[in-house]
Amino acid sequence: MRALLLVVILFAAFPLFAQETEKTASEKYNSGDYLGAAEEYQLKAEAEPDNPYVLYNLANSYFKSGDGDKALVYYLRAFKLLPRDADIRHNLAFALQATGQKLVPDGMPDTVFNLYNYYSLAELKGLSAFFAWLLAFSVLAYFFLGRGKRVKLLCFAAGALFLFFALWLTLRYPAGSQRLAVVTVPRAELRSGPGENFPVGLSVPRAHLLVIADSKGEWDHVNIKDTDSSGWVLKKSLEEI
Repeated sequence: MRALLLVVILFAAFPLFAQETEKTASEKYNSGDYLGAAEEYQLKAEAEPDNPYVLYNLANSYFKSGDGDKALVYYLRAFKLLPRDADIRHNLAFALQATGQKLVPDGMPDTVFNLYNYYSLAELKGLSAFFAWLLAFSVLAYFFLGRGKRVKLLCFAAGALFLFFALWLTLRYPAGSQRLAVVTVPRAELRSGPGENFPVGLSVPRAHLLVIADSKGEWDHVNIKDTDSSGWVLKKSLEEI
C-alpha cells in the first residue's frame, strides 16, 4: 500500500518537476548560461524524447554554447518530429549552413521543400493507415448498409485521400527512412573496410552529416550525404539521429 502511495505521489509530482526544470533552463538560457541551460534541457529531453520543442530548445542551447555537432543532432531530431515548424526549420538550416551544408537541395524552391516536408514520416504513415481503414469501412457500408449518395461520396473521398497520402509517403520514404548521423569528433576517418588495418580514404569534419548504410561490430558503413563518397567509420565517432 505504501509503495502504491509513493508511486501515485511521484506520478503527481512529475509535471511540477518538469515545469520547474523548464523554467530553470529558460532562466539560464536568457541569462547567457547556455551550458547550464543545455544541462537542464537535456534532463527534460531524456524524460520527453518525442517532444520537438524540448529538443529544439536543447539544440539552441548547444548552438549558443558553441557545440555545433550536438546542436545539429537535436535540431535534426526536432525536425524529424515536426518538420513544418518554421523556427525549427530555420535554425536547422542556419546550423547546416554554418558547416557548409544545406537543408534545401539545390534547385528546389523553399516553398516546395516546406510543403513536401509538411508532415513527418510518422504522421504520413498514420494518415495513410487512417484513410485506408476509413476506405475499408466505407466499402463495407456501401455493400451492406445501402448504396446511397452519401456512402458513395464517403467511399470516393476516403479512397482519394488514401491514395494521396500513400503516394506522398511513398515519395518521402526513401529519404525519410535514411539512418542519418552527425560526426562528433574533430575528424572522422573513413576507411576502405571495417577495421583500423584498412587504409583511410578520406576524413569528414565535425558536425557533418553521414548516411549509415550498414553496420558491422564497432563500425558503420556510411555515405557522405549528397555525394558518392563512402567508407567505414567507427561508431563512436558518430551520433545517430
